[in-house]
Amino acid sequence: MRRRALLIGASALALIGGSLTLRGRSRDPAERAARLSAQHGIRVAFGDPLSFYVPPFRPEDAKVPYVDMVPADATVLNAALDGIEASLAQYPPGFVAKLVKAVFVCGRMTIQGATAGGTYGPAWLLLSAPNDIGDAAVALTCRLGVHHELSSFVFMRGDTAREWAATEPPGWKFPTSTADQIGGDGGAAPPAETGFLSAYGATSSENDFNIYAEKMMTDMAGVVRLAQRLPIVARKAQMVRRSYAQVDARMDGVFVALGMAAS
Repeated sequence: MRRRALLIGASALALIGGSLTLRGRSRDPAERAARLSAQHGIRVAFGDPLSFYVPPFRPEDAKVPYVDMVPADATVLNAALDGIEASLAQYPPGFVAKLVKAVFVCGRMTIQGATAGGTYGPAWLLLSAPNDIGDAAVALTCRLGVHHELSSFVFMRGDTAREWAATEPPGWKFPTSTADQIGGDGGAAPPAETGFLSAYGATSSENDFNIYAEKMMTDMAGVVRLAQRLPIVARKAQMVRRSYAQVDARMDGVFVALGMAAS
């Protein structure tokens, strides 16, 4: 199923700080997008959502079922690119291009009518940058969204999805509709002993994997602390690590640098 990332609110802005201010580089969004595209071997772009596809896919592939998007306002493009650039920089050169061909930025996005922060297409990430939530929130949404949405392409490779499903609590019931999954983030998180890291992670097996990957790339210390006392969290964190390393062995070193113990 399509992955949905919730829109990030202003309460999380402490994660941003000043780290996304890039000095000495062009702040023209088109030039920045072109530089990121060349640097990472993918297309980074914005504009009309009907143009959100890359060959060999066709224009009709730009339309993701149940997803409505509007073009991003020019005033928020630099904030969105701040978040995207910060996240892409965490991966080894060429890693992202092994999984996707593009990252596209739209304005407000809804999925079955529910406001969303991102999803993915057949070979690309789709990130939302509404112009009414502030630059810091846009930057954070896109920063987390890269990790979040990219992880779905890891999840779908090999036996990862099947093996991950086996970690869920026996008898756990996931919501079946997209709107209910997106709305699930507003509820209380289940006990950490279940192995879920958030209320949203508890809405589907894929969402659970997405949340683990996102948090491991942005708050590894918090995941490690939980893993030290909860074997299920340790098991799932190691599964994420192994899944990424199966795509590219260099990712093992990335996770070690972020705070995991060396193998």
